[in-house]
Amino acid sequence: MMMKSMYNTQMMSHGASAPCANAASSCAQAATMQSAHIALIMDAILMASIIICALIRFLLVRLSILVVAILVLVLLVMKNPHTPKMRRTAPLF
Repeated sequence: MMMKSMYNTQMMSHGASAPCANAASSCAQAATMQSAHIALIMDAILMASIIICALIRFLLVRLSILVVAILVLVLLVMKNPHTPKMRRTAPLF
């Protein structure tokens, strides 16, 4: 009888605790899990922003190389006055 009484006392003392009452939001473990999820989300946002910044930098470098190449081609064409079209219209001496 004594053993059953001690068991009942122990069960009644835990009857209103958060795990037994399915109140997970009030548990310290649930709070720890929420902060872990928040840390995971923040980590994902940080990684995404780093990747986006790297892609923008890569595209800007490629764009600047393309602009410089076009500028060089335009300057080379303007520097050489003897293009085939000008040779046809030039007077023969």
